[in-house]
Amino acid sequence: MSRFLAALTLGAALVAVPSAFAADIAPHRATYTLSLGGAKSSTGVVDIQGAMYIEWQEVCDGWTINQRMRFAMTDSDGDRTDNDINFSSWEAKDGLSYRFTLRSLRDGEVDETLRGRAYLDGKGKGGKAIFAEPDGLQIDLPPGTLFPTEHTLVLIRLAEKGEQQVARMVFDGATRDGALEVNAILGAKTREAGADPKIAAGVGARPAWHVRMAFFKNDDRTGEPEYETGLRLQDNGVGRDYTFEYPEFAIKSRLDLLEPLPKPKC
Repeated sequence: MSRFLAALTLGAALVAVPSAFAADIAPHRATYTLSLGGAKSSTGVVDIQGAMYIEWQEVCDGWTINQRMRFAMTDSDGDRTDNDINFSSWEAKDGLSYRFTLRSLRDGEVDETLRGRAYLDGKGKGGKAIFAEPDGLQIDLPPGTLFPTEHTLVLIRLAEKGEQQVARMVFDGATRDGALEVNAILGAKTREAGADPKIAAGVGARPAWHVRMAFFKNDDRTGEPEYETGLRLQDNGVGRDYTFEYPEFAIKSRLDLLEPLPKPKC
């Protein structure tokens, strides 16, 4: 299930995107309701219920993302599996350094732990991911790899310029797969309403684009993505109503609460 979380930490790579539009991330806290978006009968999955929480904060030297997903998956026999996934990361504002931690529980037992750091040798260059857990795991990152916050900024800048398709490399540390190739389709520009009292208008009533992304392993030549993700991406980095589509089932989310967080005083 860590791929579910990886789909949230959106990534893409671009050396520089000259534009008069200055994309900026609005520090925010968001809460989503999770539910089953559909499943093949062969999986036996009949229900998914849960919640997702995201805090995206700006600090003086970078950006931090804290995410938690708690959801129960029920099969056709009535058996229930409880999942609790926590992920946190820090990304330098120059886009060259990154730290990450993931802890996944299944029915209260630790299912997976990932922790480490990554770096790039320069803008547009490759680098390396070095894991402390599992100890000794190192993964080379190909040239052009970027980390999640820079990815989001890139998507916003390109969407504002009218680009419709973007293919880049991503590393977020939420799986052991290394950098993934992300093919993104950028839709038409819309504007989100801010009428819901639980959706703060200052961060919620913003222009947005429908974005659909397919995630591929770097060495995969089958042509089939590991998973796909859809969302409405606002011009301040807020994601609305994600969908996570896997080969056997899909999870959908609904944004319930959105509130701004303060910017740092550096």
